[in-house]
Amino acid sequence: MSQTLSSRNDRLELGLLQRHAAMVSHVFFAFMICLAITILPIAAHFVSPVLAIACQFLLATGVALFSATLAPLIVVFSLVFQNMFVSIFADFITGPEDYNFVRGYNFLTMMIMWIWMFGQYALNWRSFSRPVNRIMLVCLFGFALIGLYLLIGMAKNPAGAIIYLRNVISPLIIFQIFFLTALRSDQPLMPFFTSLSVIIIVLGFVEMIDRELWLDLVNGWKLWEVGNRQAILYLAADKAAAETGTFVTSILDTYKVAFLNTPLLGDYSFVILRLMGPNNHAISYSYLLAFLALLMITNGRWLLVALLMPLLVFASAKGSLIMLFLGFCALVARKMFGAAFGLASLVLVLAAYIVLGVVTGLEIGDFHVLGFMGGVYNFLVDPFGNGLGDAGNLVSNFNKMDWQAYQKAGRTPIAMESAVGVMLHQMGFAALGLLAVYFWIGFQTYRVSFVSRINLHSLACFALFAVVVNGIFQEEAIFSPLALGLVIGLNGHILGQAFRKRAALSSGPEAS
Repeated sequence: MSQTLSSRNDRLELGLLQRHAAMVSHVFFAFMICLAITILPIAAHFVSPVLAIACQFLLATGVALFSATLAPLIVVFSLVFQNMFVSIFADFITGPEDYNFVRGYNFLTMMIMWIWMFGQYALNWRSFSRPVNRIMLVCLFGFALIGLYLLIGMAKNPAGAIIYLRNVISPLIIFQIFFLTALRSDQPLMPFFTSLSVIIIVLGFVEMIDRELWLDLVNGWKLWEVGNRQAILYLAADKAAAETGTFVTSILDTYKVAFLNTPLLGDYSFVILRLMGPNNHAISYSYLLAFLALLMITNGRWLLVALLMPLLVFASAKGSLIMLFLGFCALVARKMFGAAFGLASLVLVLAAYIVLGVVTGLEIGDFHVLGFMGGVYNFLVDPFGNGLGDAGNLVSNFNKMDWQAYQKAGRTPIAMESAVGVMLHQMGFAALGLLAVYFWIGFQTYRVSFVSRINLHSLACFALFAVVVNGIFQEEAIFSPLALGLVIGLNGHILGQAFRKRAALSSGPEAS
């Protein structure tokens, strides 16, 4: 009898080891594919952009057709690490146009994979359930709104319209990639994101402990020179120094900010050397860290959470901290008082946050709130919108801004520094429709949590609501794929899993 039990235990241990080895090999293979699809087009670009695009098309098409389960992982990896590899190749960048072009390959990858995956869905849409088709139809409504205002924007400012197309459309594209992948496969995301968290932590601590070493490793000194050639030519740093008294002599000076970048701390404020992350953008990086922390907390990886938190603090962005904090407060409220109370309490707190943020921002002359009010003003003047690319940070010349005049006026002349403000300016009433699509997706995830009772499902909804509201006070909250993109992608994965399991259960008795 004891020998039989021992044999069973040995077989169980062997099975566990085999499953663990299979998982490790799968994650390793996934990272190698992600690395290849991210690096190869960048390297090929400096031989020939045509070669790079052809290479990217073949690689992304191969993934979409033969290994679609890797598509969400590739999207995330390229969004996180592409800028780091661009920085490493900075010696070959010829100018600002070349720099902007080479940073577009991750968007191209995402769009190619999405086109193939959406095409497969469109050809077989009758085979999907009504709830699946309803979600896809709501997304199509969002795409239609974006497409209409893209056409309007192209007639005015083609370059600006294309730039903002990427920002506005990316969240729904990422959502559908995660959603359609989860409908087809039961592949867990947690092993990949756990490994990604370890990599991000290692890189983050290198950057935090020795910034100059980090810049040497990623060729950051050269990238800063390439990115600031025009500013240096027009003496932008000298003009800023004359106005603010702040002198920028190297890239390290650009990283120095007041903690959380707010005057509300008063005498308790202090200057830190802000972390930028492998994506080379502090606010987007902070949302990535908050997203990974959210996943690791729900998965019980407390050591990784403890290591992510210092990085999140030194990325020094309020929005991501608010998203994480409000999400878990709402989860506690749900656990204690029920699902309806949890969601209602979050909505009320977010409403109060909006009012308090706008009122306080106007009092202190916060440029995010001024930019939002600029969007509201232009929305009231022209509620039907002005087209994509008509306003916003990415098409504005900040060297010509007169912030003191804007503070006296209580708004900027056009929307900027606020994703919601920019959307109201560019898309008018249609912006409200697109925002409604985001909230509707979050609510569908919350409905799934009624049955699953899984904490992550509730948190995905709460985080989505919070990050969209943060879009009032930041452009990056909605327009950065590492902010809204990651959160809405998680919602897509949860919904896809839920509908796939529901379809399997409903077809089970018939199949037997």
